[in-house]
Amino acid sequence: MEQTEDIETPLVGETLTDQDRIGLVWSDEFDGSTIDSQYWTYDLGDGTSEGIPGWGNNEAQFYTNKSKNSYLKNGLLYIDAYKESIGGKNYSSARIKTQSKFDLTYGKIKVRAKLPKKIGTWPAVWLLGASVSEIGWPACGEIDILEQTGQDKSKILGTTHWLNTQDNTNASYSKAYSTSGLTDTFKVYTLEWSADAIKIFVDNQMFYNMTLMEDMPFKDPFFIIINLAMGGTLGGDIDDGFYTDSLIVDYVRVYEL
Repeated sequence: MEQTEDIETPLVGETLTDQDRIGLVWSDEFDGSTIDSQYWTYDLGDGTSEGIPGWGNNEAQFYTNKSKNSYLKNGLLYIDAYKESIGGKNYSSARIKTQSKFDLTYGKIKVRAKLPKKIGTWPAVWLLGASVSEIGWPACGEIDILEQTGQDKSKILGTTHWLNTQDNTNASYSKAYSTSGLTDTFKVYTLEWSADAIKIFVDNQMFYNMTLMEDMPFKDPFFIIINLAMGGTLGGDIDDGFYTDSLIVDYVRVYEL
C-alpha cells in the first residue's frame, strides 16, 4: 500500500457573523494581505531609551517591522519570534499597536488567539494609556488582557498597573489563570471595562475582577498593543533549542458594554 504523509490542516480565521456585529464599534479581522496601517503601527528596536513597560524587563528580543516577524495569512495575524543576531539582541520579533490610530475608554474587547508553546516566549495583548507620552508609565495606566508566562505554558495573567500617588511607585493587581490548550487551540480572551470595574475572561470564564477607584487612570483613553517578547521577567529562561514560535491572533473586536 502506498504510504502518504500526514498533512497538517491550515489554520484559518473565523468569519465575522451578523451576531458578532451586534454592538461592534471597531474590529480587525486580519483578512487582508498585509497588516492595515490605518489601524496599526510598530514599536521598533529594543526600547532601551523609550521607558515603555514591556521593553524594560530584561527582554532578549529586537522588534522589527519585517514581514518575517509580523504578517497575515488565512485571516490570521502571525507574530513570529526568531533566534537571530539583530540590533545587539539574540532574537527578533514584533510589537504592533493602535497608538494614534484607535483608542477607547470603556467597552468589551474580545481577542481570539493561539499562544506559543516554546519555553521562554512571552506573548501579550494589552492596553496602554494614550497619555503615556505626556505623563509616562505607570501614571498613564496599563491593562493586560493576557500575558502568557514563559515557563508554565498552561498559565496566563491578567494585570492592571497604575501610579500609587502616595509614594509615586507602580501599583498593580494581577491574577493568574491556568487551563489546558492555550498553545494547541484558539481561545477567546475578553476584557470588560466599565467605569466601575475591570473584568477579564477566558472562554467566558471570569478570572479577574477589580473594582476601580476615582483616582485611578482607567477613565481615560487607552490604545491596544499585541507583542511577542522573549525572556525577561515573565518569559524567563529561553529554551536552548529555540528557533522560532508564533503568537497567532484571529481577531480583535471592540464592543459597547
